This record gives sequence, structure tokens and C-alpha cells, in this order.
Amino acid sequence: MNTRDSKEILNLITTLEEANEYLASSEEIDLELLKQVITNCLTASENISQTLQTFGEDISYQAELTTYQRLLQNFLANISQAGELAYPAQTIGECLAKLTAKLSAKHKKQVVFLPYKASMWDSLATIYEAALADSNCEAYVVPIPYFTKDEHGKLKNLHYEGDLFPKDVPITSWKDYPLAKMRPDIIYIHNPYDDDNLITTVLPAFYTDKLKQYTDLLVYVPYFVSLHERKFYDYALAKGIENADVVFIQDEVVKAGYQGAWKKFAQENPTYPKESLEQVLAKMVALGSPKYDALNKTNPSNYPLPSEWKQKIYRPDGSKKIVVFYNTTIVDLNASGRQMLAKYADVFNFFWKHQADYTLLWRPHPLLIDAIRSQHPDLLADYLQLVKQFKESQMGIYDDSPDFYLAYTYADAFYGDMSSMAELFRKLNRPVIKQIPTYPTEQVPAEFDLNLVKEYLAKQKVLAEEKLPLAKLPACLAANTHSQKMTDYHFGLDIHRYVMNLANS
Repeated sequence: MNTRDSKEILNLITTLEEANEYLASSEEIDLELLKQVITNCLTASENISQTLQTFGEDISYQAELTTYQRLLQNFLANISQAGELAYPAQTIGECLAKLTAKLSAKHKKQVVFLPYKASMWDSLATIYEAALADSNCEAYVVPIPYFTKDEHGKLKNLHYEGDLFPKDVPITSWKDYPLAKMRPDIIYIHNPYDDDNLITTVLPAFYTDKLKQYTDLLVYVPYFVSLHERKFYDYALAKGIENADVVFIQDEVVKAGYQGAWKKFAQENPTYPKESLEQVLAKMVALGSPKYDALNKTNPSNYPLPSEWKQKIYRPDGSKKIVVFYNTTIVDLNASGRQMLAKYADVFNFFWKHQADYTLLWRPHPLLIDAIRSQHPDLLADYLQLVKQFKESQMGIYDDSPDFYLAYTYADAFYGDMSSMAELFRKLNRPVIKQIPTYPTEQVPAEFDLNLVKEYLAKQKVLAEEKLPLAKLPACLAANTHSQKMTDYHFGLDIHRYVMNLANS
């Protein structure tokens, strides 16, 4: 039972207390009116009992409710026979006071997390940890199913990833947590798109317009962080942002981008209510991202190296190769199409020829295959063939595990498409190289300025591969005097405290 439900019951008890005072102060009252008032009180008390039973909490209050009902029933039966009888106002008042005291005791806030993909859990993980450690909270993780879509936008396959979450996160089945019945105080989501996503959609029962009916606070935390270098924020115009009560954004720069997108939308749609725009802008809070918190743990003590990876990362003499984290995304493949597939092949060829010095750790976007299937079905066979060849060649590591921080722990540099993965990586103070589809991977510019590269890296700037080609990466790493940055982020805790303050107010 959440706080709102207990308040509704307390309001009913207040009505019963007012009725008790009325009956106690009425020296002369018509018998039929008396019977009607008592009957109404009994009906209200039965409604309270049924509501408590719905939430499985009737046992805690059964004694007081039963006593209250018995007192009224006995009084009604006796007065009907005797005609005059002293009304037990004090006893009834004491009974209602006990009931009020129990219900007024501080209830734990029910906080429910509704992730849909296990690989995106890092966007909520440290908020959950903070809620779990808070004695004023009951925290539940309820992964929700989702559909992938075909090229026509029709629902295709149903997926459920509850078994892919970290073993130390207790999972509650979505079938065992009926939101309409439980009505949690706070709901966290990381998917705001409802039916507007071209690749996936969660079950309609979990669309944000439904969720907001079941909770006092619907909280959206993006499953990604944004690169400042990317200036478009069309993704901010999501239904979930409009429906949420609060939206957490990584920093003020990105918050301004979100707000700018909504202002532009309002300008282009003059009928959009000014009040609605103001509400959307006001709910945006720049308080960081839990995804940054996960960087605190990127060290070998938290992420032991799997033996299969160790064989590919270390040479027989025990020396470590240069590990390059290769990121491929939906956005860039959509933009370049078949040209991007040719770039993938070129990249793999480079690392095949230089596998004595490098290990390529390829991590494609977890929905990349689904995106190709729905948006570029003509490319699917060729893409799957590239994946097959990469795996069979044993030239590198194909990483599609839910937790990419293992790869971050051992990667020396980031290469590939720009996304939140790059934004996170550069927080570790390691090189981030943007691949260019039209740039031959083997090519080295005639004038390569290592000092300028070092200067850019010291400022955590992203470098296009024409500025820092892969062939020059060893020299760059050897000359880079900036060691890995140790982080101590606690954005999940900050967000939890902010939301709890809202909930308590």
C-alpha cells in the first residue's frame, strides 16, 4: 500500500470520527436517522477493510476494525430493542484513534524500477542501490517485456530479459506486480518512447500514459548519455518526457538541448498549450547520470578477466596487446548504409593484419541487428556474414553481454561511432577516436602532429581517425602522460534523494 492509499483511508477514518462526534453530541435524534448514520459508518468501515485486504494488509488493522464494527452493531441492535441507550462514544473514539495511529505511522515508499533491456540497467542501477539501502523504501525491479518490429512497423517477436540482470539484483516478474493494484509511490523508467520507437516497443500496458495513472511520481532517466558534439535533440520529444513528473538529464548543456528542442516544437506547433510547454521545461533536472557511477568500478578487482579474453588480450610472454573498444551504432549505420558495412570489413581487415599488436573488442549496439532487420533488410544477410566471419576468425572479442563495463576495464582506446559509449569512455581519460566511413583504416596522413593529439586528449576531446589513425595509436599511448582517471560519482544517490524529497513533500 502506498502513501496515497493510506491517506485516502485516513480521510475515511476522519469521516468516521466526525460521525462519532455527531452521534455523541446529539441528545435527541430520530431513530431512523440514527440507523442510517450507523449503517453508513459500517459500510465505510467495510470499504476500508476491503481496501486493506486488496493490499494484503487487512490483518494489521483487523482488530480495530472488528471492534469498531461490533460496537456499532451492538449499539444498533440494543437501541432498537430498548429504545434508549447510552452511545459508547469514548470507546469508539479510542478504537478509531488506534486505527489512525497505525495508519499514520510512516509508511515505506514503494519504489519500482521498470527496465526493459538488461544492457541498459546501468542507467538505473545506482538509484536502485540507494533505494535498497534506504530504510524508508521498498524497492522492486520489474523488467518489462518488449516487442521488436519488422520493416513495416508491425510487432514481431516478444522478448523478456529478466534472466539477464546481475545475479545480485532480485527480480520481480511483471506478472506478479500488478501496477493498478499495487500503485507504487515512485516508478522509474528508462524507455520514454511508448509506440514511437521504430525498432522496439514495450507492452502497451507499460506506456507512460498508463504508468502515470498508477503512481504519484513517474521518473524518467535516459538509458544513454549525450555527446556535447552532437547538436540534435529530436529524441527529447518523446511521449515519456511529456508524461513523466521529473526527467533527469546528465548536465546543463544537454538540458539546454532538451529544452531547446521543446521550444522549437512549440514554435512549429502554435496550438501546443503554453502551459504544457512550461510544465515540460520545468520538470527537467540536470543532476547527472547513474551511467557515470558505474565507471567507479572499472578496475580488475571488480571485473576479473575471463580466460577466453585473456588469451586474446595477452601475448604468450605475458605482455598486453593494445585493446581497442570498437563501437558500432544504429544511427551511423542508418546514415551510411552499405558504405558502413564496407567500413566494418576494412576495420576487421586492419586488425586481422595487426593482431600481433592489437586486440579488437567489438561491441555493436544491442539492437543493431533488430534495427537492420526493420530498417535495412537488404543489408541483413551481409551484416550477419560479417559477424560470422569475425567470430570464426578468432581475431578479436565479440561482446554482446549485458554489462559493457568489463570491456571498459581493459580497453586502452575507444574507436568507432560516437554515442553515449564514447561519452562514458572519455571520462576515463583514454583516447576516443571517431571512425569515418570514407576514410581507409590503414591510411596515415603525411603530416601527423603527435603533440597536437596529446593536447586534444588532455582536454578529453574526441579525435577523428584522420587526426589519430589506428596505426598511430601505439605511439600516442606511449606518449600519453595522462593516466586513467579514477572516478567517484554518486549521481544515483543524488537522484534518489531528490525524488524522495519530492515524494515526501
